[in-house]
Amino acid sequence: MNDTPEAKNTRTRMITELCAKNKLLCDFHDEPVHPYGQMRTWPNAVTREFCFAQLDSKRVFELKTFVTTVFVNMLAGPIDMNNGMFDLRQGKTTRVDNPMEVPSTLVSEAARTLIVFSGATIIPDIPEFYRKYPVLLEYLSAQQMPWRESKTLSGVIGEHIVMARQAADGKWLVGAATNESARELDIKLDFLGAGNFTATIVQDGKDAHYQKNRETLRSEIRHVTSADTIHVGLAPGGGACVILERKP
Repeated sequence: MNDTPEAKNTRTRMITELCAKNKLLCDFHDEPVHPYGQMRTWPNAVTREFCFAQLDSKRVFELKTFVTTVFVNMLAGPIDMNNGMFDLRQGKTTRVDNPMEVPSTLVSEAARTLIVFSGATIIPDIPEFYRKYPVLLEYLSAQQMPWRESKTLSGVIGEHIVMARQAADGKWLVGAATNESARELDIKLDFLGAGNFTATIVQDGKDAHYQKNRETLRSEIRHVTSADTIHVGLAPGGGACVILERKP
């Protein structure tokens, strides 16, 4: 990936074809060739790090960066941004090579795994941290691909985004994320079909903050229809996660 653009293109295609023949997925990291529709021919090329990934580029990964990148970089195709860190204080615990804390909240980290289209939900932390938060682990587990449908419900570049995706099993998932500012958002459910749904809603805790109280959250279960609206409060640097499952 450090050669000329022409050589990088040739090498990328060769590696992707070899992986396809051996039934392997491809995720290119560190200065990859930009996405260019390769997935239409080689669907095993699920994603690439065509962005500053938050796992090892926290020096530049500000909150406003995330809600800008998802509007820009994904225009070219799927990206792997290393979202879904649950050890948000890794600078003091695990990453000696990049000793900086993660500027985010737990709920926002989970929401980002849905907001970023990656072809595969790639989470970078260890199992122990995910098991500490069962309701968020359920949200991650519900991301069954390929997505049936995706909708951007709300968003302003550099400020916030609300994304909805329908999983392969028919469940709808919603992820919301904000920049350094707290905000209140109303999420209309008019994208749902007819019928009754169970909504599992996870939000930041009342006193959450991406710098000083990252791990707090609250959750609730409600019964909703397509005529309803879900109101969520996002802490500074925070987010919201929703699972919508049709009732039998």
